[in-house]
Amino acid sequence: MILGGSVFDQTKTDPQMLVGQPLSETVYWQSSDSTPQIVQNAIEEAGKGTATKAIVDFRVSADKRATMELRFTPVNVDGGTVAVFLSGQEVIEHAAPTRPGTSPLNEFYAAADSADIGLWFWDFVHDEMFATPKLNALLGLPSYDEISYEKFFGVVHPDDRDSLESSLRVALENGTRFSEEFRVVYSDGRLEWICAEGKSFLDENGKPHKMTAAVRRITDQKLAEQELNRVYDLEKKARDEAVDANRAKDFFLAFVSHEMRSPLNAILGWAKILLTKEVDETTRRNALETIERSARAQSKLINDLVDSARVASGKISLEFRPTNLFEVVKVSFNAQKPAAEARRIQLDFTYETEEAVVFGDANRLQQVFNNLITNAIKFTDDGGKIHVDLRAADGHAEVRVTDNGRGISCEALPNIFKQFSQGDPSNDIRKGGLGLGLSIANILISKHGGRIEATSEGLGHGSTFVIRLPLKEVELPATDPTAADGELGTRPLRGIHLLVVEDDDDSREVLQLFLEQAGAMVRGVDSAHAAMLSLADTRSKLPDLIISDLAMPEEDGYSLIKRIRSMTPERGGQIPALALSAFAGNENKQRAYEVGFDGYCTKPFEPDQLTRSILQLTQAKTPKAQVASDGSAG
Repeated sequence: MILGGSVFDQTKTDPQMLVGQPLSETVYWQSSDSTPQIVQNAIEEAGKGTATKAIVDFRVSADKRATMELRFTPVNVDGGTVAVFLSGQEVIEHAAPTRPGTSPLNEFYAAADSADIGLWFWDFVHDEMFATPKLNALLGLPSYDEISYEKFFGVVHPDDRDSLESSLRVALENGTRFSEEFRVVYSDGRLEWICAEGKSFLDENGKPHKMTAAVRRITDQKLAEQELNRVYDLEKKARDEAVDANRAKDFFLAFVSHEMRSPLNAILGWAKILLTKEVDETTRRNALETIERSARAQSKLINDLVDSARVASGKISLEFRPTNLFEVVKVSFNAQKPAAEARRIQLDFTYETEEAVVFGDANRLQQVFNNLITNAIKFTDDGGKIHVDLRAADGHAEVRVTDNGRGISCEALPNIFKQFSQGDPSNDIRKGGLGLGLSIANILISKHGGRIEATSEGLGHGSTFVIRLPLKEVELPATDPTAADGELGTRPLRGIHLLVVEDDDDSREVLQLFLEQAGAMVRGVDSAHAAMLSLADTRSKLPDLIISDLAMPEEDGYSLIKRIRSMTPERGGQIPALALSAFAGNENKQRAYEVGFDGYCTKPFEPDQLTRSILQLTQAKTPKAQVASDGSAG
């Protein structure tokens, strides 16, 4: 193709430099976003054998353009190939066929162009439309093509046509203003947002006479508006979630206060009666059973709160080992059997196998099943039925806990595993509990690679909880006789010498009394300093085990054990040590092991667990047994 002509003289460049480049992509046609595509479409149309004409702006320089009429003529060459011959001439500015008005308006049109605004005039009397080249460019049409109603609506996005037509029709019939935002579809597939604002005029007979409008591109504003709306929606969602969370916490705190005060009231009330009044043996026994039951309820509430905090911080720890799920479920079933019988609830346990091995933390799994069976008893009326079933198939163990109790409403079911769901006062099936147990169970089962589901046909139709865990083909470890659930005997600690270090007099007295009743010989001291003096007393036999609190004034349990571990074996440097502390966090436990403790139990202590830990540490061949009564190693 030979390029040249007077218009190229104005560019002060050699057009031969463009040889080999696609014509539509050269710099001269970059006068608007749509011009390159208009040129390319004309070339393709001519290539199909149709002569084509286009009027476009030729970019002479960065700030100067010349209007060109281009003619694309197909020419047949040897071999049937079609070549395109391009010719063009400059168009006189004021002679542009679609520019309305006379030359005095040119400055007005130029001002509109510089503001990136297109103008349109519609003469209803002669049914003619006039537009500035800028309007055509905004609509993605050739700059100097004659515009028509059909061409105009042909580029409007299909989803916006009805709304735009309706708005224009109302303005046309009533002679009113209109403002409409819509999308146009460019020939290259791009979408642009356009705003058209104008007014329709009526003649003296009230008939449509003419319409004028100004059109501008608002894509950037729409995108900014959409982003602002998105940010606002996110902010509103976060604000709503914060409000819901605060409301749930308020319900939760009020409920915690109630649940903590109720057992405390029973404990203090019965303790006052026993201290101030003479009661018969039956009343005394009932009082002590109520105190024990209330204390256990408080202990469970505290444990749930601690576990919930660990879950929220991601610090909950598990000690995985091959575990027989049958034994775990059986222990939970047996533990809850008396509570069910006390309310005449029929609690059954069926199973297909007595060996369903999973890889998990036995204590945490037991916590899950204890929670599920306890919940079933809590929400089942006296005389009801609860069925626990264990099956193993397709590489999974499945445990179902089904009851015919109060059931779960359709509204509550999707939130049954969320924290604090019990704190909702609208929950009419609530019967105590913090709404934490099921959320903790859900997380624990997930960490074991399983899942838990809840189903119910609604209030009054009972509920079913299903837990599925992957089975593992591994050999179970040998059973530790000290960890069995059978009786430990009436005096299992007979002959064992213990040194108890506890600064709280009441706690030390209760612990010492329990250990002595279990057969141990106990020496109790109230500080780390007193413990060191006791070990230094050569007249006394060294203890077989040291049980020490951690948080003590002046010198804590960590410092005490570090000092003991620095001593020679003859002076007691290798005596096993068991931490007994109200600190339940893994950080405290880990630190205890690091300074030299060999075991860790939490307060309030479980008598059987504490006894087993003492037996394990005193019977171990090596001092560093690291026994944790809650099932998690440091």
